[in-house]
Amino acid sequence: MPIREISEEFSVNDIVPYFQPIIDLDSSGVWRYECLARLITQGDKTFLPSEFLYLIEREHHISALAASMFVQCAHYFHDLNIPWNFNITSNDLQNEQLTNTLITHLASYPNPERVSTEVSASTALSNPQQLASFIDKSMHAGLGVFIDNVGSCPGNIRALMNIPVRGIKLAGGLIRHYDDQDAVREYVDYVLNLCEQHGVNVIAEHIEDEAQLERVKRLPIRYAQGYVFSPPVASVKRAQQPH
Repeated sequence: MPIREISEEFSVNDIVPYFQPIIDLDSSGVWRYECLARLITQGDKTFLPSEFLYLIEREHHISALAASMFVQCAHYFHDLNIPWNFNITSNDLQNEQLTNTLITHLASYPNPERVSTEVSASTALSNPQQLASFIDKSMHAGLGVFIDNVGSCPGNIRALMNIPVRGIKLAGGLIRHYDDQDAVREYVDYVLNLCEQHGVNVIAEHIEDEAQLERVKRLPIRYAQGYVFSPPVASVKRAQQPH
């Protein structure tokens, strides 16, 4: 998909959450939602993070974005007893003000254990001490951590199992090439075995068609996410409609 240029002025307040369901393959129901940032301009155009994040970073508003997304998602799900995830960056991990905002908000939030962050595998592997410190501070408030895009970069995945992560998300390309690339199959089987040993949930992400979904169902993977179920949408009610 080509990246479009944003010609309209916008602020962090114009960035809102869209919701993509993570499906429990055992029950075929929604297990939790990932909250994904979308820029909605005054002209009602929708932009992906790949199209606007560099502008947010250039204006040094990236930390404000994480806080804004969290507050919006927390408000949206306040009276919906559904687990949900939101994304944070390497800078967010080291942002004490953001961590304190999360902890303070969750102290009076209903069932805070249903809230989790998603941290990319590259961030987790490059910043193990910062991640461990973030988890140590925030887990007492109920906040969990998922490692996103596992398999997209080299690194010692076993080391991540030594910290209390709630789950990992396998990069979509791994499932796509599981049957035709020996190295991919060996890696996926290794990660699944590690997760089983440590009681870590596994999500197959970027599952875009029925062939990939059938591949996932042959593996010991309980959860999956992707367009085969639903694209990211502005309302969880739309995501729960049959597709």
